[in-house]
Amino acid sequence: MKKRYFEGTDQDSGDGSFKIKKKINKESASDISQSQDTTSQGGADRTKIHQRIHDLSNFEPGHFRPSKKFNFKSHKVREKTETQRIHFREKEDPYPGDAPVPEEWIKKYKRGEKTDLTGVYTTHHTNKLKQKELKYETAVKQAARSETLLTEQQGYIDPDEGEQTADYTQHEIARAVDISSAEKFFELKLNKFGPYRVNYTRNGRFLLLGGARGHVAAIDWQTKKLMTEMNVMETCADVKWLHIETMFVVAQRLWTYIYDNQGIELHCLKTLDSVLRMEFLPYHFLLVSGNTKGYLQWLDVSMGKKVSGVMTGLGRLDVMCQNPANAIIHLGHPGGTVTLWSPNIKESVVKMLCHSGGTRSIAVTKDGQYMATSGLDRKLKIWDLRMFKLLHGYRIAMGAGQLAFSQRGLLTAGLGNVVEIYKDTCSQPEMSTYLTHRLSRSIGNLEFCPYEDVLGVGHGDGFSSLLVPGAGEPNFDALEANPYQSKRQRQHAEVKMLLEKIQPDMINLDTSALGKVDRKTLEEKLEEKRKLLYVKPPKFDFEPKYKKKGKSKAGKIEQRKQAVRDQHKRTFIKDVKQIQQLAAEEETQEKAAVEYDVLGRFSKKSS
Repeated sequence: MKKRYFEGTDQDSGDGSFKIKKKINKESASDISQSQDTTSQGGADRTKIHQRIHDLSNFEPGHFRPSKKFNFKSHKVREKTETQRIHFREKEDPYPGDAPVPEEWIKKYKRGEKTDLTGVYTTHHTNKLKQKELKYETAVKQAARSETLLTEQQGYIDPDEGEQTADYTQHEIARAVDISSAEKFFELKLNKFGPYRVNYTRNGRFLLLGGARGHVAAIDWQTKKLMTEMNVMETCADVKWLHIETMFVVAQRLWTYIYDNQGIELHCLKTLDSVLRMEFLPYHFLLVSGNTKGYLQWLDVSMGKKVSGVMTGLGRLDVMCQNPANAIIHLGHPGGTVTLWSPNIKESVVKMLCHSGGTRSIAVTKDGQYMATSGLDRKLKIWDLRMFKLLHGYRIAMGAGQLAFSQRGLLTAGLGNVVEIYKDTCSQPEMSTYLTHRLSRSIGNLEFCPYEDVLGVGHGDGFSSLLVPGAGEPNFDALEANPYQSKRQRQHAEVKMLLEKIQPDMINLDTSALGKVDRKTLEEKLEEKRKLLYVKPPKFDFEPKYKKKGKSKAGKIEQRKQAVRDQHKRTFIKDVKQIQQLAAEEETQEKAAVEYDVLGRFSKKSS
């Protein structure tokens, strides 16, 4: 007997309605479920319903029978998507292959000419060189294609015909740029405590000011929000931010102090006394200081320990600069010399005679390839640090007391109360003045703001923020220095910097030496083993204690001494035997490797 999916009666119920007991999904019999508990509209409608019940209840074997879990709607949608996929596959890509890369970008990252394969004899080596060239081309294209991710472009000044950029004033530049950039040009009138030393954080967000008469202030210079302000009531020689913007160091008259961003004193560094100039190495957590006595010192601020110190013997150390590429310290001296120092060596790594008069200021580019120096002989010189040779020499109006390089290679010089900015000084023999600005009083310090087209100038009347289009790097790496980082990101970045801290032993003039492996040769290892095997046992002096009851007689004392010597000798012999055993095991392993070599049967037999 066949199973029925609907059970009903042919007669109407007492209220004139037709009732059906539902046994399948409402989706498969939606027309019937709509007729449940509804008033009958006549015999013709009932006849249609009975015909539908008969069709659904009398299935023959092999016919499709709907189950309770079957969903007609999803089945129809699935069929539709399958047809759409087939339709999309049949379509052709209107832009096949990778996106094209401009030739200018490829030239920027190109690694030289291709390898000449004419002298290669074997096909194997020819194919290997071709694969190498293919890898180089792929790497160049990927590096060039990444340029599209750099959304910002470098700033510049486009002068009109017959005009020069040096003729433009700061007020004219501020009126020509947008509102947000114009707000970066401002001045702080602080004529009671100058001249000022300035320093920006690594991400360029915060500014630190230190007046010679004790005024110290920390500012979020973009929002003009004051973080802290105080007067230390004694002279300040220099100020520097540490690895984050919550701590800074001030070189005061006698000692050096560390404060937080609320102006609270954290540490008093009495080992750093009478400091004139300071530099902070962020990847090594080292604070470098030079004092009036000519003493150069490295201090690890993460542990508070002195790493190294050396007496230079070259007088006051008031001219100091660091090389950002290798963390070498550059010092200028009254004799016109420039010396390079590392904490691992007690004498200068390099000593250069740069000027006939005293050296007044030094600056090094971001990549560490070029150095600019100025002296009392009224000359500005550009040096190639890869060969330690003079590239260009320029005659200027007077000895520049301050020099600074921007991230894009612009060079600024402080000549009394005049700021001059030069362009392409490292690549062109003729010096071209890019911008000039005159101040009311003499300049104390110059520094470019990272990732901004801004030059900070500390002078006798306070501080001036100048607009220099094209000075800063337009795109920043958020993992390296993020100007918009939150409090949590700053905490994570500090922990990461501490974990990735570089040891002072890694500071070296030759950065390529860091990639080499310091490995002893096989002959040196064998020589050390031979020395250990034939070394005589060392002499051992032992003086026994005095004992009573006749135990401290001359014979008894000598017996006790001899017993201790014998014990010491037995221990030494035991250690030597262990070394011999280990050496023998290594030799047997080497012999076994030679004997069971696959191609060992083809080697020449020793006579």
